[in-house]
Amino acid sequence: MRRFLKPFLVMLAVCTVILSCKKDKVAGSGSSSFTANDYTFNKATKDFTPATSIGGQLISSEGIRFVYCYLIRTNATDSLIYVTDNTADNPTNYTLNIPLTSFPVNNMSKATGVKIMAKQTDNSTIPGFIKITYFDPALPQLSNFPAGVTANLNGGNTAVTGTVTSAYGIKKVDVYDDSKVENTYELVTSIADMNNAKTYALNYAYKYRKAAQHIKVIATDVYNQTNEVIINMPVDLAAFKPAFINFATSITPNLSGATAITGNVTSVSGLKKIDIYDDYQGAYVLVNSLTNLNSSVNYSFNYNYTFRRRATNIKLIAFDTDDLQTEKIIPLNFTYQTQLYRDVVMNAQTTGTATIFFADNGTTKGNCDLNTSESTMSFLFYGTGTGPAFYSPTNTTNVASNFRCNGASWVISNASSFRATRFRVLLPGTTGTDNIYAQYNAGTIDALDDAFFTANAVTAPTGSSARFDAVAAATATVFNITTAYLIYVRIPDANGTTYKNALIRAKEAVSSTGTSTVKFDILIQK
Repeated sequence: MRRFLKPFLVMLAVCTVILSCKKDKVAGSGSSSFTANDYTFNKATKDFTPATSIGGQLISSEGIRFVYCYLIRTNATDSLIYVTDNTADNPTNYTLNIPLTSFPVNNMSKATGVKIMAKQTDNSTIPGFIKITYFDPALPQLSNFPAGVTANLNGGNTAVTGTVTSAYGIKKVDVYDDSKVENTYELVTSIADMNNAKTYALNYAYKYRKAAQHIKVIATDVYNQTNEVIINMPVDLAAFKPAFINFATSITPNLSGATAITGNVTSVSGLKKIDIYDDYQGAYVLVNSLTNLNSSVNYSFNYNYTFRRRATNIKLIAFDTDDLQTEKIIPLNFTYQTQLYRDVVMNAQTTGTATIFFADNGTTKGNCDLNTSESTMSFLFYGTGTGPAFYSPTNTTNVASNFRCNGASWVISNASSFRATRFRVLLPGTTGTDNIYAQYNAGTIDALDDAFFTANAVTAPTGSSARFDAVAAATATVFNITTAYLIYVRIPDANGTTYKNALIRAKEAVSSTGTSTVKFDILIQK
């Protein structure tokens, strides 16, 4: 009996506590109420009708403390979007307005309404619901427009015809063309005052504008929705752009004086300017710009160009008064004895993606290409404990295992095929070395044969490496990027008997052992 009585008393106590708690309750419909209109959300305008904010009227018998508003969507959980705090006055007649900013206007397609829960002062609630209908108006339609038209290039009209329809009303129709830049459209005319017509037959007399290749028609409806059609208008633009006439197909530069560039430049509307470029830096650089052309339609071009070493082409760009442009590239007949590769970037063995350099084409490869490159690589880049260094292939025997591909160390398969590349850092301070620095910085070096170095009293390189150190004094095997940045390199050819001389110009270097990097230009004898 005792075993039964004890749990019974516990249950009785729990029930007593529960019954003593005050419950939330729903207010009776006769004393409290919520009324609201139905609303439509317009996807195009991202707004509600018949008002920009939605809401309703709350009548409370006890006074309202809070109103909670939940957006109901069929594709998402109910989300609380708006709360009012009415505890200051606890109104019994309250007009609810939920601002548009409370709604996720770009995610309303599955919205069905807003659930209202108004909390009264007696802790009861007044439920309510505001119905929302989602409206996705169709775009205006353009039909019966041609895929292409033949432009009247003689000042006459080119007919642009088609039909524009909208179930809700047309606001305007705009006509564009791309007369300045192809596929970049500028307004030609705007046809407004449509009186919200639901159908409009377009019949526009288009006057051709120079160099246009397309017409675009854009229809806008009363909701500011747009739809468009593009009409092709194939035209030979060569007739409108500037033209280069009687220019040489190539030019042999005068190495000791001016090189004449001559010809005629014509333009239908007149010339605005002619720009002259060369590519001595590897990319085209502006040499001069001729602007006093007085809108000439036939300009006699006669320019004296001063040849710059490493240039291989001259480029001319002519602009007319409408900024239409034409370019002409004229090759320079000059055979260089060296090849310049610019901004080569290498990294050390831990990074391992550009540890090998190939003089034959100025490219780099990484650790995973070492075995297949043993006979072709010119030098490597390796991060030592005292700084990163250019390494001769023949100097890698003791460090090969530090070059890893996917965790596996490089195992040399044919050391006898290695090229015995040699390095010498050029130390400023002697007449010959200073002369090499001056010529290099002036861009006048071409020949890198042994005679060039002998004439400047520089002996052949003998070092199997050249190490970067930004602080230590430069030596024949230690370089920096501020004072001793030129490195004389001798790279054996594949036949093992001949070689090519090269000059490395160190430009940037970061010393961080296996993740070290270097950036350089290299001039290589052909």
